Order: sequence, then C-alpha cells, then structure tokens
Amino acid sequence: MNGEYLAEPMSGQIIDSDLLDMSVLVLKTLSDPARLQLLWALCQDDRTLSELAQQVGVTPTTASQLLTRLRGAGVLQTRKSDGHTIYAIPDERTREFIRQTLEFAQYRLARQADGEAS
Repeated sequence: MNGEYLAEPMSGQIIDSDLLDMSVLVLKTLSDPARLQLLWALCQDDRTLSELAQQVGVTPTTASQLLTRLRGAGVLQTRKSDGHTIYAIPDERTREFIRQTLEFAQYRLARQADGEAS
C-alpha cells in the first residue's frame, strides 16, 4: 500500500463502527470461492457474463447471482457493449486488495508447507 491512503484509523482505540461494518462487508464479499474467482478474473480484464461463467466453471445463472451480489456490494460496475453486459472492477485499489489477499494466502501456504507455526 502507498502513502495516499488514510492514516491509521484506530490509533490504539476501538474500531469505529462504520469502519468495522465496512471491513466485515469486504471480508464477507471475498469469503466465497466462486466470488473470489470471479474477482480474480476481473482483475485481469473486463469480461462478459458468459466469459466469466466459462472461466470460473459455473453456469451463467450461478455467475449472474454471484455478480449481482458483488455489484450490490459496490465492488463491480457494468456497462453495455454490443448487447452484452460487461463487468469491471472500477478502481485499481480494489484490484490491488484482491491481489494482496491472494499473495497473503500464498505466503501462508508456503509457511504451512515449510512446517512453520500458523
């Protein structure tokens, strides 16, 4: 992360309830494997529903339900192009958070494989 982000939100105090609620929403959004796969695909490029369903290995109906939830959480934007709905992650900070989440999981897997304590 870089210096453009806000200062420490807690400063040793209890977490503000709005910040806590948003943090829980973000983590719940990433907690489903299929949603995380969709987000990872969208980190690479904007895609249609059919492309996402095929890439993630779910039916278009399932992909649509998952994408609706992500869109409702404010994680995705859509636009129309040639009669198709194109899904996109609207900002680089969201893409970077998803990348960092996966990098952290990879780090934890490596530690586990090395037999280190969790």
